[in-house]
Amino acid sequence: MLVAFTPLYYQLPDELPIVRIQKWVGLVIFFASILAFEAVRLWWGLTFLGLRPHESRNIASHAWAAAGITVALWFFPQDIASVGLVGMALVDPLAGELRGRYKQQSLTIGIPVAVYFVLSSVVLLAYGFHSLPAVVIVSVIGATTAVVAERQKIPRIDDDFLMIVIPCLMMDLFMF
Repeated sequence: MLVAFTPLYYQLPDELPIVRIQKWVGLVIFFASILAFEAVRLWWGLTFLGLRPHESRNIASHAWAAAGITVALWFFPQDIASVGLVGMALVDPLAGELRGRYKQQSLTIGIPVAVYFVLSSVVLLAYGFHSLPAVVIVSVIGATTAVVAERQKIPRIDDDFLMIVIPCLMMDLFMF
């Protein structure tokens, strides 16, 4: 859920104080350090609390999330990236919990779509996004693609990456 704070990246000055590097360099260092940690973990066969069983031999969700964060912050506009990041951070765990407790797809799909839609609308309106109809359309696109990305299981690619990048891409394509 800490991913929800990553849009604060945009509030950082272009040159980071104390370390005196550009913030984009800091983003690259963040991603490279996560990748290095993940490479060492996989090489040595390390596991730790919070890893799912299939992650013991595969790239873990935290590395996929770091990749998604980096892609979103680097390639998408601030408003769209913020929606993707906050949406994944809050809706992904909600969807997992609902799927574990309920069998009705109306709940396990409908509630995450509704929550993502509301989050998306609030974030886009807070950024002064174009118009209310545009907010509604882009939010519907983001919410539906995020939940589809969370539910579809693609071998070797974690939904933490897909739930950030796919909605950002689709919202950016349909932004007007």
